Amino acid sequence: MLRSLTQGLAQLHLHSTGSAVSRLAVRTLPLQEVEAVVPALYLVQQARTTFILKRKNKIELHKTPGKMRPMKARHFVYELVEDTNVRKKDPVKLILTKPVEGLGSVGDVVEVKPHRARNHLLLPGLAVYASPENLEKYSNLIKTSEIQDQPSSPFAMRTAEQLSTRVISLSMNMNNPWQVEPWHVRVAFRKAGIIVPEDALTLPSKPITGPDLDLQEKEFLVKVKINNKEEAKVRCRINHYSVNPRDRIHWKAFHWEHVAEPIFAEEAEELEAIARKNRHTRFPEQGEENM
Repeated sequence: MLRSLTQGLAQLHLHSTGSAVSRLAVRTLPLQEVEAVVPALYLVQQARTTFILKRKNKIELHKTPGKMRPMKARHFVYELVEDTNVRKKDPVKLILTKPVEGLGSVGDVVEVKPHRARNHLLLPGLAVYASPENLEKYSNLIKTSEIQDQPSSPFAMRTAEQLSTRVISLSMNMNNPWQVEPWHVRVAFRKAGIIVPEDALTLPSKPITGPDLDLQEKEFLVKVKINNKEEAKVRCRINHYSVNPRDRIHWKAFHWEHVAEPIFAEEAEELEAIARKNRHTRFPEQGEENM
């Protein structure tokens, strides 16, 4: 079999590291020398592409039995019917054995592309094929006790991660007295393009009252509940706003990229940890290094 493969390689120009092996050389060299020159990849690699062809001209039947007329050149003209290498592959059905963010929870039967199924789900051990045997084997997977901590939805963890990277600015009145309430935070989230119900918000236990310019651009922590299970911690800042344009505080460009002082000292460590997870946050030591 190896010799037949070598003969087939005589039709190709095979290049080694320094020189080229011609067709004549492959034919005349001993098999041992060919094995030394031709890389092993060319000898064992198998092509998986298949082309489905159709003769363009029909071959006529012979009138005289027993006599075979040679086929003409027109009989070797083919039309391409299908190239299986570019055929759209059907999705693969899998059973998730672990929660996969953006796809599903444990026990869900999902359909994904073959490439993703193999490289990102089957090989890492996150899923198995949805064969009849596996469907029966994993039918009660969702009820087992070891997966009680799975996410409430495929996108719950990603949503919490994205919320933690945001800095929400609360525009509070500069002239009239106020106290930060859940509806203030809800409106601030809505201005940022995020719809959050008030019952999903948890504010600090200590009240925040104003107007107080000492609170300008200072942060406090708000917890957002997702599907009554996951929790996202979001940095919120106080911004005093006046109806009169002359009294308004100068707006600082990209203020959300800079760290701010906490309103409550007990939240300082937690706020800093959240800020450091955001790669866009600028810290004072970074500014000094850039200078």
